[in-house]
Amino acid sequence: MYKRNLFFAVLAFAVISGCVRKEEEIRIGAILSLTGTAAQWGTPPRDAALMAVDELNTRGGIKGRRIKLEIEDDQCEPAKGTLALQKMLTTGKPIAILGAICSSVSLAIAPLVEQNRVVMISPASTNPLLTDAGDYVFRVIPTDALRGKVFAEYVYSIGIRKVCMVYINNEGGAGNQKTFAENFKKLGGAILSVEAYAQESRDMRAQLTKAKKEKPDALVIVSYPDDTPLVLRQAQELRVNVPLFFQTEALEDPSVIQKAGNAAEGATYILPAKARGASVDSFSSRYKQRYARDPELYAAEGYDVIMLIAKILEESESISSEAIKAGLYRIKWYEAASGSITFDENGDVIKPMAVKKIIAGRPEVVLER
Repeated sequence: MYKRNLFFAVLAFAVISGCVRKEEEIRIGAILSLTGTAAQWGTPPRDAALMAVDELNTRGGIKGRRIKLEIEDDQCEPAKGTLALQKMLTTGKPIAILGAICSSVSLAIAPLVEQNRVVMISPASTNPLLTDAGDYVFRVIPTDALRGKVFAEYVYSIGIRKVCMVYINNEGGAGNQKTFAENFKKLGGAILSVEAYAQESRDMRAQLTKAKKEKPDALVIVSYPDDTPLVLRQAQELRVNVPLFFQTEALEDPSVIQKAGNAAEGATYILPAKARGASVDSFSSRYKQRYARDPELYAAEGYDVIMLIAKILEESESISSEAIKAGLYRIKWYEAASGSITFDENGDVIKPMAVKKIIAGRPEVVLER
């Protein structure tokens, strides 16, 4: 009898101890594009987020509780992003979500995070529709509404008056196409044609050929890292001899330029301006020391999401998603790895933008504002 009671006592202690250890963990979900068309945008924020978690846990976590990052790959597909979030919710609601990368995935899972009252902070989704997607939806990257305005003004300012548009047919591509077109037409420019290609497509010749026949002053293209080299090489093959303007930052990735070769020469694109400051330099140095490479696109944003969550929870009375949501709306001029962060009433941030052009195989800044 004594042994049996001792056994149940030990078992009860083990169960209780296990629950305590589980309760002591702070679970943060990460739904990112780690394979597929946007993998080059998804892996850097994952790596930076893991670095942030390690740094925080080394210092004692958040209020003495360790952080656990649970990572899922959505492959830039809304259905897979939704399944990833549902999986996380069934195993115990995470306190917050880092993600998604692709706007189409962020928009697909936004209703679920609203319904379950879990904060989602995207390091890369730019579609303007996210602005009104809910109170629990935030991002640390400027909206396409700003990007489209700045890029349209730049293109118009250098004498371009007639353009054709070619874009990847997903929420991110459609959002970028729409914001540029609206702003360009307001300035007096003309959109001669708009052609979309499927996200999984590897042949854009039909769309490029149709655009060429319109005899535009330039082509404005919305593409992702996987398809940008193909667009560039196929445009060169078809002798589309007009300037190419890209409304995503895919060309910021050196591997994209390498794959495109001399077809990338002269291509112009827009992206958030390079962040500056002590926090930026410190992050870059630590990231390079850890991974033996400079921070890639969206790495700093991924790091900032984790650090913002930690900062808010350390300063809050409770450790909850509600505390994170309330705290994010209070963030003003936070000096972060990706630059100064201030959230507006819609959970958006406003940051300076830059326009770059590939000159002699290297990106050169031609405008910053």
